[in-house]
Amino acid sequence: MIKNIINTYFNAFSNKDLKGLEKIFSEDIVLKDWEIFAEGKANVLKANQNIFRAVNSISADLQEFYLDDLVAICLIEITINEDKRLKVVDIIKFNDQIKIKEVSAFKQ
Repeated sequence: MIKNIINTYFNAFSNKDLKGLEKIFSEDIVLKDWEIFAEGKANVLKANQNIFRAVNSISADLQEFYLDDLVAICLIEITINEDKRLKVVDIIKFNDQIKIKEVSAFKQ
């Protein structure tokens, strides 16, 4: 179940699908990365929208995945505008309803 949500998350992100992200985010989601801190579903969706608007294309390719209860560690490669690649570790936490409650992203 969580693996499916993880795949849905990366697919929605790669397709700039805010409605898809909205369905899997908890109301109190927190997003943290090396440039962004956002709290609450509306603010996190806005942060994602800003990312999507800043690039022509973006994709997140899940390379490795580790799960411990309601916490997933995902090693991903993000491709921006088809030529810039970033290696990133996402730590994704879920609530009891299996909604994403936190995404913390770190550049490798």
